Amino acid sequence: MLSLLYLWILERSRRAWLRLTPLPISLEQMPSVSILIAARNEADRIQPTLEALDAQDYPGDWEVLLIDDHSEDPTREVIERHAGQRINLLTSDGQGKRAALFTGARSATGSILLFTDADCLPAPGWIRAMVAPFQDQGIHWVSGPVISLSTDSLVSRYDTLESQGLMAWTGAGFALGHPVLAQGANMAIRKSTFDHIAAASLPQRASGDDLFFLAKCRQHYPEGSRFQADHQAIIQTAAPPSWSNLVAQRLRWASKTGHLDRWQGQAPMILTFLMSLIFLLTPVALVWDWSGAGLVLILPAMIKLIADHRLLSGGWQKAGSPPSWSTYAAAVIIHPVLVLVAGVLGPLRRTYLWKGRLVQ
Repeated sequence: MLSLLYLWILERSRRAWLRLTPLPISLEQMPSVSILIAARNEADRIQPTLEALDAQDYPGDWEVLLIDDHSEDPTREVIERHAGQRINLLTSDGQGKRAALFTGARSATGSILLFTDADCLPAPGWIRAMVAPFQDQGIHWVSGPVISLSTDSLVSRYDTLESQGLMAWTGAGFALGHPVLAQGANMAIRKSTFDHIAAASLPQRASGDDLFFLAKCRQHYPEGSRFQADHQAIIQTAAPPSWSNLVAQRLRWASKTGHLDRWQGQAPMILTFLMSLIFLLTPVALVWDWSGAGLVLILPAMIKLIADHRLLSGGWQKAGSPPSWSTYAAAVIIHPVLVLVAGVLGPLRRTYLWKGRLVQ
């Protein structure tokens, strides 16, 4: 039964994702835009981001507010060399990404706040694509796709493949009318809405503000959230440089799942955890022949493989390219292991090291 439920949920999500069409990007109105980027110790990665921002083709008024979160490397110097009419450098009033973004929001002059990260590459039409949906006055929040940049390393190729599945799952939530996931690397919100939500209490976590803000926005404006599936809205982001960094990232992500909606957020993740456990137990059961348990588990394991492949294929059909078979074969094993490790350790960890700072 678990495997059939898993197949139904992923197939329903895949179909919803494939039905999701790009929102029109013709602009009759051009609202002012403030791009907010929190940066800490990004000296080696931020230059391409600055150059990508310079290449934006948005014809309206826009600005970039880069908020330095007390970097301990030459991040400030890199930004200062690039600062100009549109790109401005601020210093965070507090510590952590939330404090940095709040500092930027207080200084922002745009009616739309657009968020990305200091290691991301937006397409030239990114601002135009992400802002266009706000011509509908009922829209308060827009999420966009995020794809990890693939290199020759296995960790990068794996992260790219997983990001395609995550993108499809995220977009499907919006298409089905109950969005749960969002990515801070690519989201936009009306400044008036942000100011309203910021006055409300948010969970005191260093990671997860994207999810928390989306949930608050949904509470106040249940029909006011959209996903921009246009290719111009895609953000490319750097993959974790090593397996240890990737595991640490997944642990941070898992640490905020307790704050998700019980049925739309937590239940599918628990189901994914259980299916991953069944999948990894299957070969063990076959080897040891636990009274035929291996044979019983083969069918659920095969159903998981089919469901995962169909959702992932939906991701690379609309954005990106299919992975090599070697990458996909490795991901078949790596993903359930990561799910189990993150599912067990993530919620238990109270603190973790992030950008050289111990945070909760």
